[in-house]
Amino acid sequence: MEPNQLLLICSILSLFVGAAIGALITLRMSDAQDKNKELEKHLHQKQDELKQYQHEVTEHFVETSTMLNQLAETYRDLHNHLATGANGLTTPVNNNEPIIKRLNDKVSIEESSEPDTVQPPLDYAPRATPFDKGALNEDYGLEKVKLTEEPIENIADAIAANAATPSSDTQKDPQNA
Repeated sequence: MEPNQLLLICSILSLFVGAAIGALITLRMSDAQDKNKELEKHLHQKQDELKQYQHEVTEHFVETSTMLNQLAETYRDLHNHLATGANGLTTPVNNNEPIIKRLNDKVSIEESSEPDTVQPPLDYAPRATPFDKGALNEDYGLEKVKLTEEPIENIADAIAANAATPSSDTQKDPQNA
């Protein structure tokens, strides 16, 4: 083979190898682009679903608020109707005090029945008398017992003495042995 032919064959092989590598890179890039497009489409779909859900929640609370306002207005109308009916249809009692005033006073008392200050619950049990010991006292719930024995001077001697005298439960019965 001549050098020119060898150069021509190497050039053609290089062209085919380069074309194959280019085709592989293009295929990989198109797969990645397709996957990116699919992910973007999925993302936009989820964002639209979230916006729709938020809109539904907002509508729900607006409708609930409207219904509560209507309920409060209806309750006010009912209260006024009962008060005017009671005032017009009954005779005044208690020094000619109209019933409507008593009803309004009762409503205002019910509204103001909440105390001004609220105290938190106690985290301890109150004492029955001031002289009782509280639950946090170290002697709480314990009875004091007076000891009748004298204190042992040398504990080692006392242990040795107890070990030297056989007790009735530690002795073995010769028939069971």
